Amino acid sequence: MASRGGPMHEGTDGTDHLFRERVASQYQISARNKSMLKLFMLSHWLVTGALLLLLLPFSPFPPFPLAGNDLYLAYAWLASLPFTLLALNACNRSKAGQMGGFRLATILLGILPCVATIGLNVPVVMSYFSGGVEKGEGDVNAMPD
Repeated sequence: MASRGGPMHEGTDGTDHLFRERVASQYQISARNKSMLKLFMLSHWLVTGALLLLLLPFSPFPPFPLAGNDLYLAYAWLASLPFTLLALNACNRSKAGQMGGFRLATILLGILPCVATIGLNVPVVMSYFSGGVEKGEGDVNAMPD
């Protein structure tokens, strides 16, 4: 490589930089996708940490309104946590099959429980928005107003 004032490779004046080797575009895309995957795994761990804080019996926060039937959905989210380690390993070794396993586990154990929780709470939310809360109906997941 040419440097200012230093020794130059014989046969070039340094203006041929446009013709030198570059990283192929598919590898640039792969590096960008791997960094995005690591960012998503970090957010997955942060959400899991917040969920663990809410599920602890001695939590410093006010009780989170999760009914007994909704707790299995929270535990399903927690079950998706080991798959982030699989994805990190796959990311470091460029293993597409393991990344696909992480994707499937995230859909089954992460996204579907969130959608199911929203689906289970739609009647309560709709009744609240449609007519407000009447006396005796103010309990959301056994939590008083």
